[in-house]
Amino acid sequence: MNVFRPLPLQLFILFAFSGLLLSGPGPAMAALDPITLTSEIDGLNQQGSDLVDSINSTILTPFTAAGRLAALETDMIDYSNNVFAVYDNILGAAGSTMSLDNDLLTSLQDLSSTMAALSQGTMGLSSQLAAIAGSGMDSSFSSMLRLSDDIGVMANRILEMADKILLMADNIGLMADRILETQVIQNNNIELVINASLQTQRNMLALIQLYSL
Repeated sequence: MNVFRPLPLQLFILFAFSGLLLSGPGPAMAALDPITLTSEIDGLNQQGSDLVDSINSTILTPFTAAGRLAALETDMIDYSNNVFAVYDNILGAAGSTMSLDNDLLTSLQDLSSTMAALSQGTMGLSSQLAAIAGSGMDSSFSSMLRLSDDIGVMANRILEMADKILLMADNIGLMADRILETQVIQNNNIELVINASLQTQRNMLALIQLYSL
């Protein structure tokens, strides 16, 4: 899984200011409103938290696994579409500026934590599936792999989202400590996502090999 890591803070600030100095005037972009953006990200956090609760409360049996995982996969796709919609809004505002505040940075931190919780929950489901696995469960194994992959893709988009927001900041100096804190939390969470996703994939690949699917 490809992972984009934030730049060290000193390099990030240097590149950000260099880009502003060298870019010169360009076409006007619609600036993002920090309050509206924070609200959109909070909405993603709420939806993600509900999905985490749904994953953590799921009990798999040989008879229900396929249906339960298919339902979770549908919910994950819906969530992924909403994450990408917010990402596209941010991408569309590239080149504009905005002022960061504590609420926005906290929401970004929470969003990366949500991804970590989703990956941990999915890893738990893969362990459940391993305990009940048998022949004829290929659709369940495939659903689990897709769930893990969706989380990894979203985690990358969220890192990109945070980087693009920081590049728009017109108050980097004032928010330097909070930006650094956000990057540390995101790095820790992406490490959790990577490890959980790899373990989920190992579990599923072992089952696929075992049952010669």
